[in-house]
Amino acid sequence: MLAVTVGALSLGGCKRDGAAGLREMAVQGVAHDELSRPIPIFDVGNLKSSQRYYRDSLGFKVDWEYGEPPNFGSVTRAATTIFLCQGCEEPGGSWVMVFAADVDRLYGELQGKGAIIKQPPTDEPWRLREMQVADPDGNVIRFATSQEH
Repeated sequence: MLAVTVGALSLGGCKRDGAAGLREMAVQGVAHDELSRPIPIFDVGNLKSSQRYYRDSLGFKVDWEYGEPPNFGSVTRAATTIFLCQGCEEPGGSWVMVFAADVDRLYGELQGKGAIIKQPPTDEPWRLREMQVADPDGNVIRFATSQEH
C-alpha cells in the first residue's frame, strides 16, 4: 500500500507530486506478483470537489494529485484506492489501472491473442510506461510499469 507523507495544501492533506505517487504505487503493486490488484479510475467533473467529498464524507485520505492544474489524483481508505480523473478519460465504459511487472512483455503476449490494443507501451511524462487494452464493450485496462525499477 502506498504510504505518503502528507503536506498542507488547499485540501489540508494532499501531496502534490502525483508522478512520484504513481511510480511508488507501480513499484509496490508488483513487488511480489506479476500484476497488481486493479485500481478503478473514476471520471469526475471537478477534482478538488471530488477529493473533498471522498475525504470529508467518505473518510478517504487524499494521497496525491497530478497535472498543472491538477486533473488526476488518488484517494485511499484502508486497502481501497480509487483514482479520480477530471475529464481526462474518453467517455464510454469504465477504466482500471493495473500495474505490471513488465508491460512490454505483457504487450508481446497480448498482441498475438487478438487483444484490442488502444495504445502500445508508451513512456508517459509521469514516469510510467503504459499501454491501454480495451474489451469489446469499451472498458479499458491501463497496464503500467514504473520506469524506475
